[in-house]
Amino acid sequence: MAQIYEYTGLVEEIGKTFEVGTNGFTKREIVIGNDLESPSKWPNPVKFTFKKDNCSLLDGVKKGCRARVRFAIDGRRWDDPKTQTAKYFVDLTGLKIEVLNDDGSSTEPVPAPAVANEPEITDVDDMPF
Repeated sequence: MAQIYEYTGLVEEIGKTFEVGTNGFTKREIVIGNDLESPSKWPNPVKFTFKKDNCSLLDGVKKGCRARVRFAIDGRRWDDPKTQTAKYFVDLTGLKIEVLNDDGSSTEPVPAPAVANEPEITDVDDMPF
């Protein structure tokens, strides 16, 4: 199982969904830059790739907002048939994204606690005590 990481920063770019190859595989990329809490003299933009159904997770994200991305690191090898050498590629695959408030809290609504459906007792003579 892949390890899941998190990265928080400001959204710098959001790409459009595009198809790769001819089999319907889709990708969408987002670039997250330095966070407000860690200003740096040197910019550190990081590109994340959302694939297939996860492309739609970026629909409500806007440039300039603060976001937290949960991602996995994927690597693959490709053998170049012309040079007979191996090339390695690394991809940061986005799994989830949360738009954050300035204080770091999520803007996603908190789900209401589940209420257990307890059986209704209608006849007090059936009570076990």
